[in-house]
Amino acid sequence: MPTTHRPAAHRLAVALLLATCFLPAAASAKETAPDAALEALNAGFRSLYHQRTRQVLEALPLVLVVQNHAITAVRGTQRRLYSVPTQRHYLDARAIVHAALGFHGLMSSLAQAGPEAAGWTQADAFRQNLRRGRGMVDHTALSHAEKSLAREVLDLLDDATRQALSTRDVQAGWIAATLSRAEPLLAAFAESVGRAHAHSMLAVLAKVRSDATPEEWANVVAVVTGPMTPRRNNLDTAIVASVLGKEHLGTRIFYSENIFSVDGALDYLQIVAGDQELSRDVFGDPKRMWEDLFAPVSRTLVEGDFYTELGK
Repeated sequence: MPTTHRPAAHRLAVALLLATCFLPAAASAKETAPDAALEALNAGFRSLYHQRTRQVLEALPLVLVVQNHAITAVRGTQRRLYSVPTQRHYLDARAIVHAALGFHGLMSSLAQAGPEAAGWTQADAFRQNLRRGRGMVDHTALSHAEKSLAREVLDLLDDATRQALSTRDVQAGWIAATLSRAEPLLAAFAESVGRAHAHSMLAVLAKVRSDATPEEWANVVAVVTGPMTPRRNNLDTAIVASVLGKEHLGTRIFYSENIFSVDGALDYLQIVAGDQELSRDVFGDPKRMWEDLFAPVSRTLVEGDFYTELGK
């Protein structure tokens, strides 16, 4: 463009820009702009609250994150790991118990698919794995009695799998009957392993306590990690409660459902502890934010307090 035309072109561009600014906004922009602005404000408000809950968490004198293989003592930003020495014992036992889960899953699938299903090759492989597992039992950390129970369980499942491969006829009733025969063996096995685990973890908790100051131990908070379904009568939670006191379940002893890492457990506790402070300041009740803010409306639909616990 020639140099003499630049001022005119510039004025035209500015005029067009100003005109555009005063044009009516599109309907969709009108509708979404306030929502987006409020969401931005909401994010900022939540960030401020998150910042405070982090401070509340780090101010706790001692937090114990309890995993089945270790207890992590957290003091502010400092962490100390206490290993549970029976971890190999626990893992060896888990492999035996899970053989029953594998049997149930495989046989139930075959029962649904029928005798011509391609999945029968899995049954061959499963039987080989049962035999391999049996050969490894002597080299595990299991006790003598536990090894005997493990062999019985694996032999029972192996014989049942052999029968299924021979007949190609798997029925739901037969699966249940087979596993019912295995149940007493599995129950005795689990109880023995559980007692050993409890003994070991109690010793670790005693060590943690000996390393803590009286003030830290008087105010200690524990978060137990684990999967969803074993939260009722959970062994690790029971071990902690037997030391800290059953009365602290739900106030200083928490179960972080489906959370398995130390960081995840601390994030969970950050919310719980932060909400507790907010509840006191707003409602005068430290537990109010542990229920839905809309709880008064819930009570108009379902009488009384409720919690959606499995099997209740």
